Amino acid sequence: MDEDRKVAKDIDVNINYLKDSLGVGESFDIVFREYKIGRKRAASFSINGMTNDVLLTNVFQDMLTLNPDELSMNTLQKVFYTRATHSQVKMLDNLQDAQNSVLSGEMLFFIDGETQVIVFDARAYPARMPSESNIEKVTRGSRDSFVETMPFNTALIRRRLRDPNLRFEIVKIGVRSQADVAIAYIKDITNPDLVKTIKQRLNAIEIDGVPMAEKAIEEYIAGGSKWNILPKVRYTERPDVAAVHLLEGHICLIVDTSPNIMILPTTIWHHVQHVEEFHQNVVVGSFMRLVRLIGIVFSLLLPPLWLALVLQRHVLPESLAFLGPRDPGIIPIGFQFLLAELGLELVRMATVHVPSAQSTALGFIGAFMLGEFATKVGLFGNETIFYVAVAAVGAFATPSMEFAMATRVFRVLLILVVMFFKIPGLFIGLLAILILMATTKSFGVPYLWPAVPFNYSALKDVLFRLPIPSKTLRPSVLKPQDTDRVETDQEDSGKKS
Repeated sequence: MDEDRKVAKDIDVNINYLKDSLGVGESFDIVFREYKIGRKRAASFSINGMTNDVLLTNVFQDMLTLNPDELSMNTLQKVFYTRATHSQVKMLDNLQDAQNSVLSGEMLFFIDGETQVIVFDARAYPARMPSESNIEKVTRGSRDSFVETMPFNTALIRRRLRDPNLRFEIVKIGVRSQADVAIAYIKDITNPDLVKTIKQRLNAIEIDGVPMAEKAIEEYIAGGSKWNILPKVRYTERPDVAAVHLLEGHICLIVDTSPNIMILPTTIWHHVQHVEEFHQNVVVGSFMRLVRLIGIVFSLLLPPLWLALVLQRHVLPESLAFLGPRDPGIIPIGFQFLLAELGLELVRMATVHVPSAQSTALGFIGAFMLGEFATKVGLFGNETIFYVAVAAVGAFATPSMEFAMATRVFRVLLILVVMFFKIPGLFIGLLAILILMATTKSFGVPYLWPAVPFNYSALKDVLFRLPIPSKTLRPSVLKPQDTDRVETDQEDSGKKS
């Protein structure tokens, strides 16, 4: 379709063009209707199931009662300013923009002899109401989470941040899909260069559609090696988590049809923190964070470390002789770990894919077959099952599924390296992972910050759950415009004046 095609004065030209491009008569959900406004013809286009018919009926009833003598001149202007009583209404003069509007759920209203079309935004998307997140559950705190409808998600954030500087800028992605992506940021906090970079990367996406929503967009804008499995953005289903990051100077990307909000840029520490820590006492929250960090370290190191020590038992002191397997099983220990990891991952995927009523039974069957039965027949040693189970529990301690999966892949790679090179291989593998993390950046932010480069005050904040009143500065690595989160008396008086 010609992007510069204007709305014609002859209404039949516009009707025929849109009938052909939208497939009126071919697609049952494209609704076309003709009217009489005074002595002039009018027509509307909409999509069945995506507009609020009751609201639009009331608006049209008011318009259709116009006296013909009132519409002899400036018909469109009179209808728009005196009878189009709906609050969200606009005029367009480009048919391409008009077609995109109707495909996104808005209604077009043409009047014969006019070179503009009235667009009513009376969308009524199929939607589910906000409910508790299945991934980021808390014992205390709000129970609402994002849904698949963008206006709901923006409203959930706006409810928590009543800041006039909060912005939601729309970018359309995909030549055919025309998916709505909202760039959320606080104008006087977020680094404008970061906002500009995100907009440029989004506008540079050239694809027919992004049906995989946020994940497809991440692969386009994240930058760096596509084979780097470290997650460079964080996903959240909680509006309070998104609001906290916006106040720090981050950007949130809200993709229509997805309940997962993308937070960027991020570091490794964003993937190991949980909102539950901030709903508990400072000491308790710090304890929970340290336990989570220890669990993640155990998940990565425990199986390959134990395997390395077992394969070279002569380096063990007498006090650690108990680490060796009592019953090694009929399969080499290295292959036991690989098979156990494979079995565990199969059980996890099957549990996700089966109906919820069967997931508990499937998990029980998988655990019984993988653990109890495999050790009894001598396929696996008891120690193998134990260390794989500890590693699995440690991986589930993080609320970031992407980081948990990266940890699993790193663990399998470490096991493979240890099988071939034993203890030296373990150190080589860990060094390679550390180098990868140290050289990875998320939209220009070092992945290991504030450990590398070192920042003591920020590192203390990510390792421990500090009291909220003490967190007066925004992360310097984000280069926020407003670095101080506490307003002084002078700032308050300046705003009042």
